[in-house]
Amino acid sequence: MQKRQHTVPRCYLENFADKDGFVWVLDTKDNIFKIRPENILVENNFYTVKLKNGDKSLIVEDTLSNIEAAYASIFRDKISQDKSLTDEERAKVAVFFAALMLRTRPYRENMRRAFTTLKVSMQEWKKQFETIPKEKRRASVMSSDGESITMDEVDAYLGNFDEEHSVNVLTNLPEIAQIIFNMKWAVLVSSGDKYVTSDDPLVLLRPEALNKYGPKVIGSQPGLMYKDVELTLALSKDRLLLAGWILEQDSYLPVDNDMVRQMNHRTIIRSSERIITSSEDQAKAIRDRYTETAHKNKMPTDKV
Repeated sequence: MQKRQHTVPRCYLENFADKDGFVWVLDTKDNIFKIRPENILVENNFYTVKLKNGDKSLIVEDTLSNIEAAYASIFRDKISQDKSLTDEERAKVAVFFAALMLRTRPYRENMRRAFTTLKVSMQEWKKQFETIPKEKRRASVMSSDGESITMDEVDAYLGNFDEEHSVNVLTNLPEIAQIIFNMKWAVLVSSGDKYVTSDDPLVLLRPEALNKYGPKVIGSQPGLMYKDVELTLALSKDRLLLAGWILEQDSYLPVDNDMVRQMNHRTIIRSSERIITSSEDQAKAIRDRYTETAHKNKMPTDKV
């Protein structure tokens, strides 16, 4: 059973299409090309889970499809028209945002690297345990909930990592969605320059911590529960979500081109292999600006 599955939803990508229904893509080799949303960021069986009896389950893909359908309707009828959401609609949108955070290939590969690093660390710890009495030689670390993780468990997890990630998308959705639901949301509406998106579109950033501690240090690492964290996600060519804990209230806010460029900068430096725009000219402008800077070197600041 082969199933083409989007790592970033088609219904989301369609909001960045040009008048002819194409999106424009800038890749890491500086190639620019146009393509239909249904044909970009697609992989065979990316979320398919193999059952113990050998059958393949589409439960993750089917669940994500239902989440996408609910979001597409709410975006069309409410968000694109600057209308307030009911609590039920907000909850459905929050679930979509949480899924978009967890489901992408860059997120999967970051998690794989984290567990691979953990395995290497545990192997080093195990070597140090050789001098400890035999009954205490269990190479393990403690998880966030206080339970131990053994080397065998890490090996098994890495050995079946793709499917483990697929299942964990659904497992982690409720908690992440609840956090996003509780944040204040501002939708930044542009009537000028256009927003861009990418293969890893949801961005977490702590601007104040970055200014204080600098990039790539513990003190500036983003997380949903940090008071100063900002979540940004381009929703379409003319709308972008800015969510956080220190915003005053939910709102739709008109913004100028300078703000659009700042928000696009966050999206661009977060991207992994694809930046997606609604025009060839915009893709070329990004290539010209970022080829030797943020796009390749992942500059941490959001100043352009």
